[in-house]
Order: sequence, then C-alpha cells, then structure tokens
Amino acid sequence: MRICSFLLSFVLSLEVSAQLTVFRCTHPLIDWRLNGELRAKDWTITPSARPDVLEVHCTDGPGRVSFIDGNDSLELVVDVGETKDFVVLVPGLDSAFTRVVGKAYRPTQVFDLLAPENHPVLRWLQVSAVPIIHAAQGYGRLDGEFAKAQVVGLGEATHGQHEAFELKRALTMHLIRNHGYRLVAYEASASSAIVCDDYIAGRNDDRRAALGGLSMLIWQVDENAALLDDLRAWNAKAAPADRVRFIGVDAQDGGAVEERLSTLLGEQRGSLVARIHDLTGRASAATNALFQGDRAAFDQMNTDAAQVARDIEQATKDDTQAPEIRLRAQELLAYLGMYGTRGGRDKAMAELLLTQMNATAPRTRCVLWAHNAHVQKSPMAYMGTDELATGGHLRAALGEAYYVLGFTFGEGGFQATAPMADGRQGFKRYTHKPAPKGSLEWQLAQAQPLSHTLDLRSAPADPVIQQWLTLGHGMRWWGGYNVPDDVDANTSDPSQLWQLHPIADFDGLVYLAKTTAAIPVDNERILSSPER
Repeated sequence: MRICSFLLSFVLSLEVSAQLTVFRCTHPLIDWRLNGELRAKDWTITPSARPDVLEVHCTDGPGRVSFIDGNDSLELVVDVGETKDFVVLVPGLDSAFTRVVGKAYRPTQVFDLLAPENHPVLRWLQVSAVPIIHAAQGYGRLDGEFAKAQVVGLGEATHGQHEAFELKRALTMHLIRNHGYRLVAYEASASSAIVCDDYIAGRNDDRRAALGGLSMLIWQVDENAALLDDLRAWNAKAAPADRVRFIGVDAQDGGAVEERLSTLLGEQRGSLVARIHDLTGRASAATNALFQGDRAAFDQMNTDAAQVARDIEQATKDDTQAPEIRLRAQELLAYLGMYGTRGGRDKAMAELLLTQMNATAPRTRCVLWAHNAHVQKSPMAYMGTDELATGGHLRAALGEAYYVLGFTFGEGGFQATAPMADGRQGFKRYTHKPAPKGSLEWQLAQAQPLSHTLDLRSAPADPVIQQWLTLGHGMRWWGGYNVPDDVDANTSDPSQLWQLHPIADFDGLVYLAKTTAAIPVDNERILSSPER
C-alpha cells in the first residue's frame, strides 16, 4: 500500500545506501505497478517529498514494485523488512528520493461495531457524540477539557476541506471567547507568519499579503482568510491583555528566515548575514547529497550552522531584539537540519511552538492548527519510525495539558495541489464515496450520522469500550499533494487503510458527515477537467 507520498512531506532516515539506483523519466506524472497491479498515471513526482515511501506487501514471497516511463523503467523486489532507495530524475525538477519498504501482509481485524457483543461501544458512541449543529450550546465534555488544557491541537484529515476549516475556525473563536486562549499557532513558516500577526493586530491592512504569510499554496483559501479576519475583529475590540497573537511553527522556508534574520542583524553585522546566506545557499545541495548517500556536506553545514548560531547569540546578547533573534536562529537551524531524520520536521515544529509560548505570559493558552499526522500525540508509526509527531513532543512537555482532536469525514470533496498545464501548482478537486464498512468513519456514522464531536478521555472503564479505544481502525486521510485521481480505488478495504488507534493517537475525535472542497482565493488556479 502506497501511503506516505499521498499524505505529507516526510524525510528520509540517515541510513541510506552509498550508491542509489537512478530512474529517469520525461514527465512528473508516471505509471507504476504494485505486485503486478497497474496504477496508470498515478504517481506525481514531487522532489519536496523526502522520501516518497512505498510500502510493498509481501504476501507469498517478495513484493514487487515497478515504475514505467517512455524513457526508462525500473523494477524493485523487496523481502519483509528490506528497504531499497532510488533517485528519480526529471528534466527541470530537483532530484526526487524514494524508499521502497517490504512489509509482511497481515490482514487487520476489522472491528464489528454492530455485533451484539460490541453493543456497549455502539451505545457509548451514541450517547457521547455531540452534534455540531448544537455547538451554539457548547461542545459537551470537550468544554471541560478545553478549560483544563494549555494547548489544543486541531487536526484535519486533508488539507483542503471547507467544513474542516470552518469547524476549526469556530472552535478557535470558541476557545478565545469562552476559555481565554490567546495564541493561534499554524502549520506555516514561523518567519513568514509574522505578516499574519501584523494583520490581525491592525499593524497591516493588506489581507492578501497576510494570507500569503501562511506560505504554502494549499493554505491560500477563503476559509483561512476568514480566520484572519475573525482574529483581527476580535483584537480590534479586545483589551490589550486579551488580544490574540498568530504564530507559525514550521521551518520549511529558508528564504523567509534568512530575510528576517538579515533584517534583525542589520548592516552592522554584515559578516553574520553573509554566513547565513552561505548556509542557506548550501542547503539544497547538501540535503540532496545526504539522500544520495553522502552526508559529509550535510553534517558540515549543520556544524557550521551551530557555530553561526553561537556567534549570533554572542553578538546580540545586549540587543533589544535578542529574544526574536534567538528564535529566528533556532528556526534557521531547524530548516537546515530537520531532514536528518523522518521525525525531524515534527520535532522542530514542537520546539518552535514551545519556544514562542515560553516568550508569552505564563500559562498562555494556544490553539494549534495542523494535519492529523502532526498533531497526534503518538509516534509516527505510519513512517516506520518511533520518533514522535509534533503532538507527541507536546504531550511529553505538557502532559495532560495538551488536548488533541483528530478529524475524520464520511464522504464528499476535498482538494490538494497538483501541477497545472503552465507549470504552476494549482488546486485539484477530489470526491470520496461514503466510508467503507468497518472503517472508523463508518463506525462513527452508525452511532451518529450527523457531524459531531466525541471526547475520548471520558470513556467508561467497560472492557469492550477500552478495547475499541486501543485497537487500530482504518481511516482515510490525505496530504496537500500527490493524491491519485481515483481516491476510492485503494481506500475501499478498511484493513488496508492507515490504522488510527483512538486513545493512543488523540484525546477526542471530530466526524464530518459530508465535506466539500475548500475555496481558493485565486479560483483561476482550480484545475480544469483536462488537467485533472
């Protein structure tokens, strides 16, 4: 089952082979076969996915995966536990790195919610689900958890659903108005997001520029603009102590952090600025070399970066802006080093959030917006690693004061980014049929067909319910790009979906009965039918 390239941008582990096979193709959209099954035009090569991880099930022997292009072909055979890495070269694109992993095929036991012996679970789900249409009266048991938490993580099953964005916006404003949350953190570049904070504080009136501060194209939607508008309206009327700040916690934009650090350091520290520019200029080549088996340049770059950070701290220790300078130096180190492990980006996001929280008033409460895969409180098992997701690091730091909601959906539309005919990235629309029987979403719909929320922490001690909470349940989720045309083709068997373990991964769940695609600010970038 090909999982991770459809979800998020992940990183390759350090244990790469010294010599990688090269697959050359003429177009970024290619055919491939998984154990003989053709998946036509089903893989979009995306160099920013480091790597694109493919799990190959080994049923009655080794697993096989092949890639087909008019210019080249490649077949790899892997046994259980074996990994093979290769590089894809496409004219006009950076090198793209892929890892094939052999996995033992073990059919997952699908929980039978409607079986008589499982009635306690069904009954508990029925009485505990709080329909979202009743949200004006509050969110039930969730409000008790919100009152105790310091950070609430709001996930999403895709990066492109209108209903998910709208509910997260409503929850955010509810937390601000009723529970005193005063910090909104977003899965966006920490330096770029400064302009978002300027907008909601009234220091800048450029709404389009503020939206651009969220960095990635997938975030350039009306729903996020509405969030910024709501925060701006709140701040316009709030007392100074009650005003909300907006921060980014990601470190993927090296250009933004270089520009911000250069501004903070000024011309009088030009030598430090020049050294930062040298580091960011080396980043792409050093990281590419790492993934081709040569880590010398990557290690040297990060050694040099650590020295630059120390020199920056020494040179600016008496500067009035020293706290922000240290933050940006931390962001720079994260940008340069986070591709060293598969969990590097998630760890960096958690650390950037905690650093910025520590710079606020004590016990400042924060709402975190990110994908389910980031906010979950468990290790990143879907990547074959025990490294923690961002939410896992937050749980380790904050304990029960971190409360996280995972999002699911029953059916309907969403969008992701994909190449347009002119070479730019655009928005591609997709539609899911109703969730397959036995999946987590299907189970939630049996208990309450309306969109609803569910607190997991308050579940009773009934052993059948506790078993349900700890079992793996298949669910559908996608990232911001590299989504196949037929999203239902490989998501009809719940035993082969990503296995969500409710209480291990999240503290509460959201079920959205039907979704639609988010609304791009620039609707000319919605792909036309031929481009789809």
